Amino acid sequence: MLVSLLLPLLFLCQVPANNLSQPVALPEPIQLSTEQWPGFTEQDQSGAYFDLIRLIYQPYQPRLQVTFTNYNRALTLVRQQKSDMTLAVSGHNGTDLLLSARPIDQDKIVVIFHPGRHQLHSIEDLKPLQLAWNLAYDFGSILGLTNAGYEVLSVEHGIELTLNQRVDAYLAEQSQFAHYADTHSMQLAPLVATLIAEDNIYAAFANTEQGKKLKCIWDSRFQALLESGELQHFYQQYHNFYLTQE
Repeated sequence: MLVSLLLPLLFLCQVPANNLSQPVALPEPIQLSTEQWPGFTEQDQSGAYFDLIRLIYQPYQPRLQVTFTNYNRALTLVRQQKSDMTLAVSGHNGTDLLLSARPIDQDKIVVIFHPGRHQLHSIEDLKPLQLAWNLAYDFGSILGLTNAGYEVLSVEHGIELTLNQRVDAYLAEQSQFAHYADTHSMQLAPLVATLIAEDNIYAAFANTEQGKKLKCIWDSRFQALLESGELQHFYQQYHNFYLTQE
């Protein structure tokens, strides 16, 4: 199985190998910038996204050098070619990045609001409102909204603005909001959350030789693991981790 997965990669991505029966080590460590997301990118390099990276690059003995930062800076570091890759990037904000051929996950976008002030059931309902979302998440563009949004640094800040009527509603990624709600249920009342949209997200690579090589390996391995059924089994091990099709 290892040889069958490596052969197309060696030709497509020009990763050298002296012996195809042995794993092929990447010559450089993978410089990864990412926000810390509970269950996905933990500080100890556990979580679904880190495990996916290790699965994809497993034949190449990957060495990760991780920079934990906010999402906006993670994108900036890759665009400035100071990091090789980042994760969970929407196709709507992939400018100057090389996106993986297939989505790696799907954001479930929820709107959090006071039901005594608004009844929000669709994207159309959001158009006249003052909204907030996390810095660089760009949910307004993703949802096709033209009203400017207020960018916050945390779920807690978005909730606070909504409770204090500084904004009409806060848009959040469902799993992030759920993690906050699990430990702050009393602070949320009387706010409610409604699923409003879904958006495929991708691995994103720097437009460099290293980035192109990493993307090529990623796309080829992802497809091979998908066709073998191993990827489906891998995703089933995690909560709120979605293997989607374009």
